Amino acid sequence: MADDDLTPVVRASDAEREALVARLQQAMAEGRLDIDEFGQRAGAAYAAVTTAELAALVADLPTEAPVEIVGSRAPEVQNSVFGDIKLSGPSVPLRATTVFGDVQMDLRGLRTDVERLELNLGTIFGDVDVIVAEGVDAQIHGWTVFGDRKVDLAAVPRVAGTPRIVVQARTVFGDLKLRSLAPGESASRWRQVMDRLARRQESNGTAE
Repeated sequence: MADDDLTPVVRASDAEREALVARLQQAMAEGRLDIDEFGQRAGAAYAAVTTAELAALVADLPTEAPVEIVGSRAPEVQNSVFGDIKLSGPSVPLRATTVFGDVQMDLRGLRTDVERLELNLGTIFGDVDVIVAEGVDAQIHGWTVFGDRKVDLAAVPRVAGTPRIVVQARTVFGDLKLRSLAPGESASRWRQVMDRLARRQESNGTAE
């Protein structure tokens, strides 16, 4: 009989599954996993039967606490006049305001271990545009003068462990927009239209 056959099988508990998902969430906050990898591993963790299956999900992650890199965090407040504020990456400011410009936050690359992230955004003569990854729960509240409120979130199940995004926003002569996009999809509406036309032309050429 092989030695592997003598290894006892230990069934995983709910507490062990939750602890491992929390560890995966921390790894996502550190940038070691992207949101898709986290979602896949978190789903596998909740479905795991044994502790060995759980251990395999974090075998490529370090066990020691990571070293924090100075300067890696975004400032908590960002302001501008006569210019756009366009932000993305693993961290973003919690407050951003501008005059005669747009505020756009692309949160698809966000890395955080908080359960709820609240953003306070505002502009005069511009739009507030917030983009989240598909499967992230997000809400937008606030007011606009001479503008519209537009919410376009993909109708997909929420990815477990991702933060709830709450946007408090205000605009004058501008729109409030909250939308979700798939990874790699352009945040530019014009680029999205051009990409769709290009794909349609490719499919028509293949059909011929």
